[in-house]
Amino acid sequence: NCILLVDTYDVLDGVRNAIIVALEMEQRGQKLSGIRIDSGDLAWLSIQARDLLDEAGLDYVKIVASNDLDEYTIQSLHDQEACIDAWGVGTRLATAYDQPSLGGVYKLCATRVPGQRWTPSLKVSEQVKKSTFPGVLEVRRYFDADGVMVGDMVYDQNMPPRDDLIIDPFDDLRRKDLSSKDHQELLVPLARKGKAVLSAEETSAIRAQQRTLANLQQLHPSNKRLLNPHSYPVGLETQLHGQREALIKAVRGIKD
Repeated sequence: NCILLVDTYDVLDGVRNAIIVALEMEQRGQKLSGIRIDSGDLAWLSIQARDLLDEAGLDYVKIVASNDLDEYTIQSLHDQEACIDAWGVGTRLATAYDQPSLGGVYKLCATRVPGQRWTPSLKVSEQVKKSTFPGVLEVRRYFDADGVMVGDMVYDQNMPPRDDLIIDPFDDLRRKDLSSKDHQELLVPLARKGKAVLSAEETSAIRAQQRTLANLQQLHPSNKRLLNPHSYPVGLETQLHGQREALIKAVRGIKD
């Protein structure tokens, strides 16, 4: 299971030395697992290294690449037909390099006096994107006949959807009809009255990873491309959209 780092001084000289070691290992009935390139022009060097290894009869030796790799660099190396079998991604993965922090802000969206119904509330801001959505919110995801995600609807649990139309909360003219599509509710309670209602297995990191991978498989390729991905449609149910507009007008003293 040995992988040799070959770029301490000169990469191709390092590859040649690795070949000598690999051939000596073969004489002892062993096999070199791979070499690792950690600097320089990874595409060109990997192609040259592959040629040297194959010429020596070591086509089974894998080439591993590292050096601050991220999804964009890896895609570029694929496009250049780099001869790389495995990727060593560390810094850019462990530190969330392009977005090192996740901003999370609690916003009150409904209040209730014990024994009474929920009353929707919202925050109104001069910035449209910062105005919140009122109500006890739920999210419904729609799928086409092939099981591919086609859009998400946000609605108020106290006003079950009357139709399958979603409205962009930031552009009233952008609407999408999701009629005749299969759907499922996304939000699942973790606790009720201070007690967990999901099993430890359901809340485990492994289960979360499995759900994430399954969801990625259900996204259309146009939503997953790195360059100019297609925006996945998420919108408000018509009643929730109307309720939000009415509350904003009331707060601002606007009359119809």
